[in-house]
Amino acid sequence: MTINDQILILLSKFLNDNPRIFKEKDIKEVMEAGVNDETAFKLLLLNYLGIDDKVIEHEYFDKMLHLLDVNDYYDNPYNKRIGFINKGIGKWDLRKTKYHPYELFVMDDFKYEDDKVIPMLGFFNKPFYYQAVYHDDRLWMSTTPNEINTMKEAIENSNGKVLTFGLGLGYFQYMCHLKNTVESVTIIEKDKEVIDLFTKTILPKFDYKYKIKIINMDAYEYMLKINDGDFDYIFVDIYHDASDGKITYLKMNPYFKDFKKTKVDYWIYKTIKYYL
Repeated sequence: MTINDQILILLSKFLNDNPRIFKEKDIKEVMEAGVNDETAFKLLLLNYLGIDDKVIEHEYFDKMLHLLDVNDYYDNPYNKRIGFINKGIGKWDLRKTKYHPYELFVMDDFKYEDDKVIPMLGFFNKPFYYQAVYHDDRLWMSTTPNEINTMKEAIENSNGKVLTFGLGLGYFQYMCHLKNTVESVTIIEKDKEVIDLFTKTILPKFDYKYKIKIINMDAYEYMLKINDGDFDYIFVDIYHDASDGKITYLKMNPYFKDFKKTKVDYWIYKTIKYYL
């Protein structure tokens, strides 16, 4: 096992077990030594993980940890327009949720640098509230920094007739439909309750609803109906994380890999690639 693998395993365990272990008083105590809160957080994390190696600190932790500004995400067009909604239909619920100050979370796809894979982790120094959708009390999608950052490239790539697999909060769809270069956004979603929740609460706030078309169908069934060129851009987002994303990619990519006229992207592909 490489050092890189060991670091990823340690961080995965930390994120699953203790992402809120550091409190404001802990950060301030370290800051008394004359460092800022970003550095204080890094030092606390290194100590907690038992890492005392300046090379690892510089090559990984200096690059992976980021203190974020809540206003950068509150000012996002989707967050400003849609706001917070508390509503449930069947097994699905929309809820206002939050990150606590100094709670660590994944904020973006993996970054590849030479032979290293660097996770992108972030935290705020004040509470950050975000919209989330839950299925049977399991978080499915949210307007967290991770969701916003990992969809930037796909939103930039979208143009013309867009097809997207998966609905959730409709974040990608909203950001796409704002673009003058996007003619239409067709959404494939197999869960009727998700569609009902979206159309009753979020879709009414879309600026150009005429661009949106929702089809209630399984993604893998609809995939077989598509020919190269039917759409200008396809975005696949029907999985929860990189582990099930790998399964989706391996099932879908053989069908799409020879498409020349239609560009196809997968959510968090840079992270999925590590596990392929």
